This record gives sequence, structure tokens and C-alpha cells, in this order.
Amino acid sequence: MGAISNMKPTFIAIALGLAAVANVAWGQALPPATGPKIEFESKVFDFGKTSQVESISGVFKFKNVGTEVLKITGTKPTCGCTIPALKKDTLEPGESSEVAFVLNLGKTKAHIEKQIKITSNDASASEVALTIKGDFTPLYDTTPTTLSPTIALGSKSTNLFVTLARTDGKPLRIARIDGSKPWIKAKVDPSAKQDDTSAKILVEVESDGVPRRFNEYVQIYAGDATNSPVSTIYVYGRMLGEVVLSPEALYWSITDVAKVKTDMPEAQITRRLNVTSSNGKEFTITNVVSSLPGVNVEVIPKNGGKSYEIVAKLKDITEKTLSGSLSFQTSVASQPKVDVPIQIYVYQAPAKTAPLARPATNAVLRPTANVLQRTASPASTATPPLPVVK
Repeated sequence: MGAISNMKPTFIAIALGLAAVANVAWGQALPPATGPKIEFESKVFDFGKTSQVESISGVFKFKNVGTEVLKITGTKPTCGCTIPALKKDTLEPGESSEVAFVLNLGKTKAHIEKQIKITSNDASASEVALTIKGDFTPLYDTTPTTLSPTIALGSKSTNLFVTLARTDGKPLRIARIDGSKPWIKAKVDPSAKQDDTSAKILVEVESDGVPRRFNEYVQIYAGDATNSPVSTIYVYGRMLGEVVLSPEALYWSITDVAKVKTDMPEAQITRRLNVTSSNGKEFTITNVVSSLPGVNVEVIPKNGGKSYEIVAKLKDITEKTLSGSLSFQTSVASQPKVDVPIQIYVYQAPAKTAPLARPATNAVLRPTANVLQRTASPASTATPPLPVVK
């Protein structure tokens, strides 16, 4: 028994050694990678820090290092500011090509990181992302680039300004400033001097009496560039009327139609709209109507007729997303009718997909001359379907 016991470690060691040799032999029998194979010299183009230019151009070089023809099926940039150009879309094994690009930088200081998606028939890398990145400082730097005022009825917003600076240290020499609408006016701060390299640009937005949201701009021209603005300031905001709404729209989100239909929870089917007078005067609202028949409305006067609460409730739970409006008339001459957007969003669960086929449970790997094949053992005669998770 002792001799047999001493033989056990030796037997196990021999068995493990044979298994290792077999694994090495199998690994050597595996065929080399075949098919088309795309390989880029670099997938990142870093242009570092730049200024005083309108665009950046460069090239991404690549090669077909595979054994079959490589076909480029697409070159898609992630933004309209990047324009790619493919030199050759079909490459024999060993051939090279390139993707040239032009990136338009705009006029805003920014860290830039854009991509070009390259698709091909390379099964192992069917989509490759090429990255263009760097930091851009324009010749004329504007801070901030956007203004978003809220203008009360009959008032002006006069505390708006941006700072415009020339980054090369030369004088600004502003030629003119144009607003996109007559009620948007802008000028250089009177304290600025002609040879200053930076200055405040004062922007004034005046309510023209029509309550609404707006999206406009101010363009600045300087130096000899009188046909193209050196900077654009975007001005977007809201003009308030005498009648003020909070919120400005009614929105429902229904994720479980069956549950809401059964329980009808108050918090989920009810929305409240506050209607007030910006000048504190009394007014009336009448003919409150929803364009969606499944929405009931109730008007509750408050503060002696200076404000109202409109309670909107879903009486019928829809199976699909709907859009409409709630409208009412007022005694305010400047706003005789008010329309409030309504949206009822209903979540639609994605369609169930068919279950994947289960592979043979007793599959055995068997080596042939150059290929490993997966075969089923005689014991595996039937393949039960996978369970569907509901």
C-alpha cells in the first residue's frame, strides 16, 4: 500500500505534464487570423493649443493587415463641423489608405473633442472611432457667449453685458454692433478707450408688449472684418405679459397604464396650473377648455380674483402619447386668449425578443488537422429551449 501511495503523486504529475503538452500542441495547431483587418497608425489626432485659425486639417493613415480584401463602408463624423474625406475604400491585403479631415473651429473658446466613426467589413473591428482633440482660443474671445433675460411687462433689461477681448494683444477697434431685432440694442461701454484690447458690450432688451419666448442674437464687427462678425452673442429668454403662468405647460408621464387605470392615484392623474396677474390687478378667466377629451378642468379663484388655480385631471387613461392644449379667455386686453401646451407621455415597453437557442449541453472540442471543431456527444440528442423571462 505504501508503494502504491508513493506512486500517486508521480502519476498525477505525469498526467498533468501530458495535459500541458496536449494543450501546447492544440495551440500550435490553431490557424492564423484570416479575413480583412484594419490597422491605424494612430486613432487620436491631438492638435494641442491653437488660435487665430478658422479650421484644423489632418490625416489618419491605416492599412489592411489581414488576408482578404478590406472594404470601408462608412466615414461618419459626430458633428457637422467635421468633414472627412476617404482616399480609397477598397484595400487588398498589405495596401494602405487614409482618412483626411477638416475641422471647422467656430468662434468660441473651447476644449474640442470630436470623432469620426469608420465602419468596415473587419469582423473584429467593424467600427473604429477616430478622435480629434485640442484647445481652441479664437482671435476674439467673448465671455459669456449667451444671455438669457426674463423681461417683465413694459420694462427693459439693462444690466446685461459681455466682455470682448482680442487675444493677440492688439486693439479691438470695434466697427459696429447689430442686434437681430429692433428691440435688442447693444453698444460698447462708454468708459472703453479706442486702443483697449478688451471692452464691455452692453446689451439692452426691451419688451414689445407680446408675451413669448425668444431666441435672438447680437453680432459684433471689428477691424477690417466688416462683412463677417468677429463674435456672436446669443440672446434667448422670455417676455412676461400681464397674465403669468406657472408652470408654462402641463405634462403627464405614465409608465404603467394598467396600474394607473386601476388605482387612479391623485398625484399621478392631477396637474395644477397657477394663473396670476403680474401687476397685482384683478382679472377674470373664462371658457377654460382642453383640446384632449380625456382631460377634465376646474377653475378655482384665489386672492380676490387676482389669481386662479386651474386643476386638470385625467379621466381617461390613454394607451398612447398625446399632445394638445388647454386654452382660456381673459379680461386682459393685451392677452385676450391664452394657450397652454399639454402632453401626456405613455411609456411603451420594448417588444420581447425570441429566446436564443441553447447550445448542446455535452459538446466536446475535438482537434482536426488545423481546426478545432465543436461536436455534440452521442448523449446529447435533443436541445431544450431556454426559458423566457417575463
